[in-house]
Formats: sequence, structure tokens, C-alpha cells
Amino acid sequence: MIENLELYILLFFTYSFAGWFMESVGGILNVKKFVNRGFLIGPYCPVYGAGVILITILLNKYTNDIPALFILSTLICGILEYLTSYFMEKLFNARWWDYHNKKFNINGRICLETLLPFGIAGTTILCLINPFFINIYSNIPEIYRHIITTILSIGFIIDSIISFSIIISFKGEIYSNRDNTEEIGEKVKEKTEEVLMKASSNVIVFGRRLKLKELKFYRKVKYTRNKVSTTILQTPKELAEKVNKHRAIINSKISKEKEKLNSKVKTKRAEFELKQKEQKQIIAKAIKNRKESIQEFSKNTIDNTMENIKLTSEELTKQIRENFKKKSILRSRLMEAFPSLQIKNIKDKNKD
Repeated sequence: MIENLELYILLFFTYSFAGWFMESVGGILNVKKFVNRGFLIGPYCPVYGAGVILITILLNKYTNDIPALFILSTLICGILEYLTSYFMEKLFNARWWDYHNKKFNINGRICLETLLPFGIAGTTILCLINPFFINIYSNIPEIYRHIITTILSIGFIIDSIISFSIIISFKGEIYSNRDNTEEIGEKVKEKTEEVLMKASSNVIVFGRRLKLKELKFYRKVKYTRNKVSTTILQTPKELAEKVNKHRAIINSKISKEKEKLNSKVKTKRAEFELKQKEQKQIIAKAIKNRKESIQEFSKNTIDNTMENIKLTSEELTKQIRENFKKKSILRSRLMEAFPSLQIKNIKDKNKD
């Protein structure tokens, strides 16, 4: 699986470069100057590589049937070219090729003049070039294949990201020709130079910062090394004296802190005892006041009770006298004659 993937990656980049080279040479012959016909900044046209991969996977079983291979290669490459032109125009609002001025074209995206060479190239690649290339590939050591495919893949991904971000920024612009390759190439070149200058500036700034950090690091290492060297070069006697000196300083600090702590403890204890004494006095005073109020309340209560009892006895005697007067005239006379008369309760004896 990995070997097939590496083979397809190498096929993709080989034919992408070959397509770019043919397009660039054709551009030089047509407009008398170099024009980057590819979508990406690098020297490759991915549509050619993708086309070869497609016909290699789909048409490998037709290598013994040349007519079928030619027709199917023409059909697959035509569909791929049309779809690529359509989606790139919708995505970027620009065209990298236009065939409106050629006969037998479909919407200017594909034409018979280019489809026939695609069919011939596809047949030639599957019958002659791919076997030769696969033979070379099988002789490359495995570690080198991994390295080459990894480097090419990483470079392609980075190039795709940069190119996409640059070209998408031109989406709203209007181009004078149907074939916008030359105009886009100029704009991409300018934008790429700007990006590269900015990147180089950032790299320079980063390099300076890295150099400053390196100098700071070396200074710190040098200082630490000198300090360690000074410590190591000291004699045991000097080290012992230094240790004793530090120990004395530490003991002195401990004693001072201990004295401060004892002073704080004494102060807090005195404050606590004073507060405790004040609280005891307040409680004793409250108890005394409560006791006096209870005694006064008890005395008042007893006096009131005795007075009530006395009043009740006098009222009872008065009531008895009044009742006694009401019962008979003789009794009322007796009561008037003898105002100090006391009435005793006499139990009636049962009569026979």
C-alpha cells in the first residue's frame, strides 16, 4: 500500500513537472517570453499529474487494446480538463486557458485540438513510459524513496497554501483577456516577491532575537561557571569558615525572630488577662444587680401578699356581720348592742 502510494506520488510530480515544462515552452513559442502556466508557484501543473494518475489507475488493464486505450484516455483527460477549468473559474473568477478561438471547443474549456494529443500522450504513457519509470523506481532504495516523496509532498502542500492565499486575493479583479494566465502570473509574481520580502524580514528579525537570546544564555552560563569554579577552587578551611559565617548569620536571624515572637506573645497574653479581668468585673456586677432586683421583688411580693390577706379577713368579717343583720331583727339589735361580738361556728346537733 505504501509502495503504491509512493509510486503514485512520484508519478504525480514527474508528469506535473513535464506538463509545466511543455506549457512553458509553448508559451515561449507563442508570446516570445516565459509565462508560468501553472496554478502554483513551483514548476508543476497538478492537472497533468492528476490525469496520469487517473488513467494509470483506471486504464491499466487496457494496455493491450490500443484503440480503447486511446479513446478512454481522451475522454478521461477531456472530462478532467473541463472540470478543472470550471471549478477554478468559479473559485478564483479567472481562467488559466481558453479555447474559444479554436474549432470544436466546448465553452472554451476543452477542444478537439488538445484532446487528441491527450489521447496519444495517455496511450504512450501507459504502454511505454510508465513501465520504464516503474523499473527505475524499483531500483531506488526504500529509504531514498521515503525521503524524496516526503520532501516533495511537504513542498507541494506549502506551495498550495501560499498560492491559494495569493490567488484568492485576486478574486474580485477583472481581467482584460479570456486567458488570464499571463496577468495572473504577473500578479502572483509581485505578490510572491512581497511575501518573500516580508518573510525574509521576519526571518532576519527572528535571527536577531535568537542571537540576543543566545548571548544572554552564554553570559548566564559564563557567570554560573565562574561562580561554580570559585566555589570548587576554595579550600576546605575556607568553605568551613564560609559555612560557619552563614550559620552564625542564620542563628542571629532566628534569635531576633524568636525575641519578636516572645514579645508579641507577652503582649497578647497581657491584653487577654486584662480583658478577662474586665469581663469578670462586668459579670460580678451583673450578678449583684440581679440579686438585688430579686430580693426587692421578693420583699414587695410578700408585703403585697400579707396586705391582701389582711384585707380579705376584714372584708369577710364585715360580710358576716351584714348577713347576720339580714337574718333577724334580734340579731341586728345584738350586733348593734355588741359591736365586738364574735360569731363562732356551732355544729347543729342532730335532733331525735
